[in-house]
Amino acid sequence: MSLKKKNTIFLSIVVTATALLYWTGTFAEEDSNKQTGLGRSPALSASGEELAFSYYKEGEAALYTAPASGGEAQQLLQPKTVGSYIRPAFSPDGTKLLYIKEWREEGKPYNQLMMYDFETERNKSLKGADHYIQEAIFAPDGDHIFFIKAEKYVENYYGDGKSPQDFDIYKMNLESNETKRITTFNLYSLSSLQVTDDGKYLTYSIYDGEDFLQRLNVKNKKAETIMSEPQYTSDSGDVSVIGSPAISPDGSTIAFSEVAATSDIGTFQYEVFTMNANGEDVEQITNFHEHVTEPVFFPNGKELLVTVDQNFAGGQPDYEYWKINAEEDERKKIIIEIPE
Repeated sequence: MSLKKKNTIFLSIVVTATALLYWTGTFAEEDSNKQTGLGRSPALSASGEELAFSYYKEGEAALYTAPASGGEAQQLLQPKTVGSYIRPAFSPDGTKLLYIKEWREEGKPYNQLMMYDFETERNKSLKGADHYIQEAIFAPDGDHIFFIKAEKYVENYYGDGKSPQDFDIYKMNLESNETKRITTFNLYSLSSLQVTDDGKYLTYSIYDGEDFLQRLNVKNKKAETIMSEPQYTSDSGDVSVIGSPAISPDGSTIAFSEVAATSDIGTFQYEVFTMNANGEDVEQITNFHEHVTEPVFFPNGKELLVTVDQNFAGGQPDYEYWKINAEEDERKKIIIEIPE
């Protein structure tokens, strides 16, 4: 990727608007309309051997599992009423799965935090429907979880419904249900929540006019912004679009989705990049010439699971899952067979 700076005001405005809409969910998995196919945000088990993912049929998604190498999928949970099950996250020991139960009533979106137990084959709600939970992950001890929650709803500008707002990070004890608010950001956009393997730091993406990646010390609550090296400039123009950041198991590398080029018809092409945890040594590691997003590190820290949208410029997404190894310059499509 060229590091040449592109001072185009129009591009900056378009990318800023697109980033805000896409990474806050307007173009994302949750606004799937009548989508049919794989969901955008698969989860990888701690062993790296199993996937959990949403699969949509006519706009409603059930949860499935499948071998991370590909093969026949097994349906895990099917919504009993109108809605979808999205954003799965495995527990460290692989016995439980967090997910979001998503639906909409009278123009108001609902996201309820749920948990499935593989051993008992039962699921339960962790928070009531009045809590809008955007996403959740397990802490390394498996006894606590972190989640992103909206504090309120606001009326949409055009009066066509309500949207969640004022997002912050919370921590919950699964045994006592005690919940503590960790941050007081009150942000419009907060996403891509991750915790380091030692449990000392949380990383997340925020949007405040442009994308920022931050790292929060869980103990003292101090946050630092991780910036890419000064000589690196996005191919989208002056505005950097660090989307769906993911941190490696050892915390040394960050993978993220970013505009790498523009197609012949003017569509931005997103690829996955990596950089050191201090923002140095930015390197493009995929060349799909499509929309590549949601990188997830395998346990070895060398391979990545990525989601590729083959129809980013079209009406409905067409997601595929791929396994890539940047060091070996290898990539393999994960072919999943969905039962009828």
